[in-house]
Amino acid sequence: MKGGWMITLTIEVRSKPGKINELSQTLQALLPTMRQEKACLNCRVSQDFEDGDVYVLSSDWGAETNFEGYIKSASGGVLLGAIKTLGQSTRIQLGSDAKWEGVESLVQIRRKT
Repeated sequence: MKGGWMITLTIEVRSKPGKINELSQTLQALLPTMRQEKACLNCRVSQDFEDGDVYVLSSDWGAETNFEGYIKSASGGVLLGAIKTLGQSTRIQLGSDAKWEGVESLVQIRRKT
């Protein structure tokens, strides 16, 4: 990793009622594309065992420009669209020690030029 830069993106999504299967399938379908990104070191989706309506997407990125490039890509747009459409509530954490934010944090990255 150049300069030792790495960020972990964690997205916690609570499914809207009746949308759990669609959310699960969409998140799983996005993993192969995300894994092909240059700086994606790792990504996975897991379901909360205590609350089955919650899914967590976690991905580690080794370069800021590639992370932002993914968020701005068509696949990144599908990810944002899915969590907005299928999610009842969403929390985003950019970095393992960062505070939790709303989906707007990713929308701002997409708008950045």
